[in-house]
Amino acid sequence: MTEEIKDPNQLDMFAGVLLTANQQEKVNTYIENCKKNSEYIQKKHLNIVGLLLMNGFCKDTHFEESCKTTIETRTVKLGYTYNNTDFETEVTAEYSQSNLYLLGQSFDSYKGELKPSKFYFDVEKDKIQCGSITEQYRFYKPRTLLEKLQRHNENAVYRFEEHQKKTNLEKNTIEKYTKLYPNATITAKDDWSKYGGSYRVVEVKFESGSYIQFKLDTYNLKEYLYKKHDAEFEKLTAEELLDRFSKQ
Repeated sequence: MTEEIKDPNQLDMFAGVLLTANQQEKVNTYIENCKKNSEYIQKKHLNIVGLLLMNGFCKDTHFEESCKTTIETRTVKLGYTYNNTDFETEVTAEYSQSNLYLLGQSFDSYKGELKPSKFYFDVEKDKIQCGSITEQYRFYKPRTLLEKLQRHNENAVYRFEEHQKKTNLEKNTIEKYTKLYPNATITAKDDWSKYGGSYRVVEVKFESGSYIQFKLDTYNLKEYLYKKHDAEFEKLTAEELLDRFSKQ
């Protein structure tokens, strides 16, 4: 391997270390590439913003954008490790960072909150992909994606409002039966069915073990009878049941 002779007039700003001509060339190439990459990022950013605006997206309503360009001094590692030519040095170059997000609403079912959200998206030619707001993980025409974003936001608001209705109805139902039957235990719990999935019920249970469960109807804002259990009835013998039925 030919030993690189350092130019005594070539001074690196990193800890006063002198750079060889070959090392300086790598620094210059790095600076040039940073400049090209920065310009590419800026151009791509402007093209995407233009694509969104041209297809009905409104800045700060449907999307958020910023593109920051800075001149920074960073410590970088250049060269190649495999042939033992890598080295670290401080380099001042141009850098750009593009930030683009779709804006919308998300409903947090765990916390029961509706909150502003940012959605990352990707662009391929003149189509956009955003898996956070679409059923399929694919690229869509911008106007189609805008419609899906609006539907996503409307659905988030709807789910939040339904949660609020259910929460308030549950609270009011518990308060209602607590006042009517102070000796009963009133609780809200989760239930599940094969066809209906999971849902909430309010149970009014007495010391005897008998109880009534109510399902919550958020459409009509009222509760309706779902299950009933008579603990005393379960204790009756066959003869006692027959005698009871005969008197009905």
